[in-house]
Amino acid sequence: MRNFRKSVLFLFGVVLFTVFSVSARAETVEEKKSAVNYPEAYPVAKEAQPVGEPTQSQVAPVEAQPVQAAVSPVQATPNVAPEAQAVTTAAPAAFPVVPAPQAPEVSPVAAPAPEVVTKDLPGEESLATSAPSGLIEVSGYKYPVYLFAPKDYKLDRTYAMVMLAPAESAKAEKQIEYLTGLAQRRSIFILAPYVLWPKMGDTPYTLDQWLLTVKKDVMERYPISPKRVYLVGKDSGAHYAAYMGMKYPKEFAAIALLGQAWDGQFSQLLIPHSDPADQVPFFIALKADTDAKARNQAWFDKLQQKGYPLHLVDYQTDEELTQLDFKKTVFEWLEETGQSWAVTRAQSQKNWKGKFKKGVKDFFTV
Repeated sequence: MRNFRKSVLFLFGVVLFTVFSVSARAETVEEKKSAVNYPEAYPVAKEAQPVGEPTQSQVAPVEAQPVQAAVSPVQATPNVAPEAQAVTTAAPAAFPVVPAPQAPEVSPVAAPAPEVVTKDLPGEESLATSAPSGLIEVSGYKYPVYLFAPKDYKLDRTYAMVMLAPAESAKAEKQIEYLTGLAQRRSIFILAPYVLWPKMGDTPYTLDQWLLTVKKDVMERYPISPKRVYLVGKDSGAHYAAYMGMKYPKEFAAIALLGQAWDGQFSQLLIPHSDPADQVPFFIALKADTDAKARNQAWFDKLQQKGYPLHLVDYQTDEELTQLDFKKTVFEWLEETGQSWAVTRAQSQKNWKGKFKKGVKDFFTV
């Protein structure tokens, strides 16, 4: 009897222990589930995608999308915070891959032609419609270049141009004013480049190339006759013009020297020529009662013996050089003598070639 009671008590104790153990275990599991915010079911794949339909630019190509592995809640650590658990349970959204922009296709016919940039000088089309006239500062050069264009000049004809020789300490825009009145009345182009006067003892070759480059460029872009280009210089500019006429005689049809002549800073560079093809006519105006005429007398005699066409005049006051009648006289002499001397040059070249051919023929005939 006593053993039976012990057996019943033992069984009853086992039952109570089992009941309390199961209850405690169930409570512990529920508390742990609540602590880690376990979902009641496994996440579905679509719950890991962003809300809303993605745009085409946000969808990566199939081969570029990373493989997304769904994380089972059983693999999660219970002690992880809710925020961290949310990150681990949700599959990361794919980073949007933006395709490179494609260049728009341009039809060859619709493609614009390349624009050619030139200096700020009028082209033929602009000259024909609205020809600029008056005093113009020509752009496109390192140093200032001033040009006076006659009013309403036409492209179907050519005009004379007077180039003002640079003078020491003279400004180009002031020099060009000297012949503006005459240019308006006679439809003449006047060119005055910036003065790059050399230092005492230096050669003027840099200045020479600067002037000849500007002269060539302007002649190519404006209706100027190559046979009617004249050089005029005053004072030290007259001496430089005398030098230019001796060194570059084929660049000008005739030259006017006002106030000074060949004697001066560049005298040692002057070499007279005997061939008419290497000569240029000179108009010389020297002030009376000064030593200018005496200093240039030897040069005058030498050039006259060589056959240079020379015209010497005296003036009493500086105001005479500014009178319009005097300027007309100078320009008319340049025009008339320059054109006639061009004929002499051509004839000289023809005669020289004829003599050369005759000499060669006689040599082989003998």
